[in-house]
Amino acid sequence: MNILILVLSFVLSLLLSIYGTPVTRKVAQRYQLMDFPDGKLKIQKEPVAYMGGVIIYFSFISPVSLMFQFNKELLGILFAASILLVVGLFDDLKALTPGIKFLFQVVATYILIKSGIYINLVVLPPWLNSILSFLWILGIINAFNIIDIMDGLAASVGALTSLVIFVISLYNQNFLISILSLSLAAALLGFLKFNWEPAKIYMGDAGSMFLGLVIGALVIMGDYSKYNDLGFVSGLMILAFPIFDTVYVIVLRLMKKKNPFFGSPDHLVLRLKKKYGLSAARTVSIVIAIQLFLLSMVILNFYTTPIVTIVSSAVIVLFFLILGAVMSRVKMD
Repeated sequence: MNILILVLSFVLSLLLSIYGTPVTRKVAQRYQLMDFPDGKLKIQKEPVAYMGGVIIYFSFISPVSLMFQFNKELLGILFAASILLVVGLFDDLKALTPGIKFLFQVVATYILIKSGIYINLVVLPPWLNSILSFLWILGIINAFNIIDIMDGLAASVGALTSLVIFVISLYNQNFLISILSLSLAAALLGFLKFNWEPAKIYMGDAGSMFLGLVIGALVIMGDYSKYNDLGFVSGLMILAFPIFDTVYVIVLRLMKKKNPFFGSPDHLVLRLKKKYGLSAARTVSIVIAIQLFLLSMVILNFYTTPIVTIVSSAVIVLFFLILGAVMSRVKMD
């Protein structure tokens, strides 16, 4: 019965996303909810519709709401995600200051923790687990917000991450995580049809913040230590790319004595694109390959020993350090 529900959830989310995205795009165009090129960070040739986050959200929650019995965790995720969706829409309309946006991110994070979604490492005291949970959710919300700077990038990373979370949840027999992650993956895959280069619609802050919140929550809800005592490190591996790009951008901006919270073309993917003269589609394809490598390490660590986790973690850290050092030499305007 659960398998049938999962299949129906995937199909419903996918169809809602595929057929709902063009409708959402027309609404955005009619009411001028558009991202206009400015010749600086926004270098697309034509204005592109916002509001992609709305249809991703709707496609995600519809099958979950219809086919799963509500509980405290699910209500917490839906309530917190709804807050960030609305806040993101206001932010896309330039109606909020960064401080107000951050305040609502804190509120949404608090709601998640209050609903029972938090890091639970037995070696740490409860108060430290709560602090780490707070920092984790806020960090991942902003990490996805930061990497949403290229056609198809955030949606691709989000879809692949959701699928590996789904695979692990099947082995752990956690049906709530399974239906949430699979529905989210389907919604993102349908959206990618219109968000791939050249993008016809963007997810905007409404979509990227909502996406970061849900994926951040799903990661800490999962259990990675069934066979491996250090398996919890997989939570970091799953989101290693957005975490690294966020830290990378902040460090480079601080080194240039710039405000780390204001946009600049210091992103890893923008440097990669410029260095090799790639299209956005090819650049995102490289990121997809990196993400697939990271996710294969997650699956490997789930079944193996702490020694394998230590070695694979060292390899991943070394890879990103070398990649970051090489890309930092690329001169950006």
